[in-house]
Amino acid sequence: MEKKKSIIRQFIYNVIGTTLPTLVLQLLILPLVAKDMDGDTYGFVLAMVASVMMFSSGIGNVLNNIRMLSEDEYVARKSRGDFGLLFAANACVIAFVTSGILYYYGIDDAATYFLTLLMSVLVYAKDYYIVRFWIDLDYLGILNCNLVCTLGYAAGYGMFRLGGSWQLIYIAGNLASLLYTIWKYPVSTPLFARTSLFVSMTKRYCALTAATLLGRSLQYIDRLLLYPLLGGEDVTIYYVSTLIGKTLSMALGPLNSFLLSQISKKNHMSRRLFGKLMLVTAGIGFLGYWICVIAAKPLLGLLYPQWIERSMKYIYITTLTAIISAVSMVVNPMVLRFCNMNWQILINGICFAVYLIVSLLLLGRFGLMGFCVGNMLANTIALFLMVVIYLRTYKGRNIDTCVE
Repeated sequence: MEKKKSIIRQFIYNVIGTTLPTLVLQLLILPLVAKDMDGDTYGFVLAMVASVMMFSSGIGNVLNNIRMLSEDEYVARKSRGDFGLLFAANACVIAFVTSGILYYYGIDDAATYFLTLLMSVLVYAKDYYIVRFWIDLDYLGILNCNLVCTLGYAAGYGMFRLGGSWQLIYIAGNLASLLYTIWKYPVSTPLFARTSLFVSMTKRYCALTAATLLGRSLQYIDRLLLYPLLGGEDVTIYYVSTLIGKTLSMALGPLNSFLLSQISKKNHMSRRLFGKLMLVTAGIGFLGYWICVIAAKPLLGLLYPQWIERSMKYIYITTLTAIISAVSMVVNPMVLRFCNMNWQILINGICFAVYLIVSLLLLGRFGLMGFCVGNMLANTIALFLMVVIYLRTYKGRNIDTCVE
């Protein structure tokens, strides 16, 4: 009983800590930022935030997950290293990709380049290094770290109101969180040590990176695609229509990290437990869908009154897409832990292809509504494949045979 109470308490710490920065950004700070911008300018901001969350945060989370899953192996071998090299290489890749996106969008302002690059690298660093809390199962530390991040966002918004750039919001929040983490867990030295596990770890990292970026594309590439095709105004309309559902999806996101941190310590999982998790998640998703639909108009009318009417007709489909994505977040840690990592590439590769082809075809024929339908179909296929692959490939055997 005491152990169950401890797990519940840890989960509550994790949920509050992980969702608080997202909720403050999505429901408070960004709507306030939007009041000082027209639809086209705000659409550009949303497109750039999407690129940072897809690439920078995505790669940071991959490195985070790989280190979490491999920590026991490094401890058993009494080895330390490899991740400093991977971290530095990734930072260079992120800077290159971010610069390429800015160039593609026709940005030629040096200050915008500098601030956006700094934002991207800090988001990446923060999302990776918070792994130190996950490894130690220090959920109270995660709560404190994200409280610091939230205060940083507030300070960044204050700088924005004083005439600064919008990137300062993300820079201040992620920098504050990163500094807190480093204060709690100083960076180990030598920073760029290499061990005998480097080659195998890099292979696993590359496989999961490919899979994760493909998977995150389902969440974020919509804004990147719509901005050059339809313009910033339609990006804003689409974003507002997805806000409630994606906020709920993000609120369930902590369950992903919590499950992975718990599962990483286990060597097997029963199908009965898998079935219970699926049933509970589906029930929460069903309830959450109707709560989102009912709350959408009054809440979005308060946050984005200037775009509410044009956004409401997409609410039903975009909210359903977000709920399906949230359920996938619960299944994915089990597939990641107990099945061959190459399945991640197959699942997300198929869904990304469906997403691009179907969404763009339907966009040309039915406009923004067609794009929303294509997105929903891709997320449905992703969930279906995850469940089938877990049930068909994991037989409860020793975990070592599943991930090599």
